[in-house]
Amino acid sequence: MRLKTAAAALAASAVLAVPAVAAAPAAAVPAGPAACSTYSNYVSYGASCGGTGSYYAWAICQNNKYVSGPVRSGGVWSYAYCSNVGSTLRSGGYTLV
Repeated sequence: MRLKTAAAALAASAVLAVPAVAAAPAAAVPAGPAACSTYSNYVSYGASCGGTGSYYAWAICQNNKYVSGPVRSGGVWSYAYCSNVGSTLRSGGYTLV
């Protein structure tokens, strides 16, 4: 019986001896774009994102050239034009910066 009591006391003290780790506060993450809308036609790809973050549209053209639009913020549209490199649009997207 004494052995069980000693083991229980030892287990209880081991639990108390483990230091509590306080959760560190989360690092502040800058507010980014809230939601993004996109537009495309046969020669361009565009993006417009709300919020305070910056973004730009990009496109891969049929002639394998990469084009990108200007960096924008606050819901202003950024357009990438494949017509600037004498081609049409193959695919496009946007990047948050």
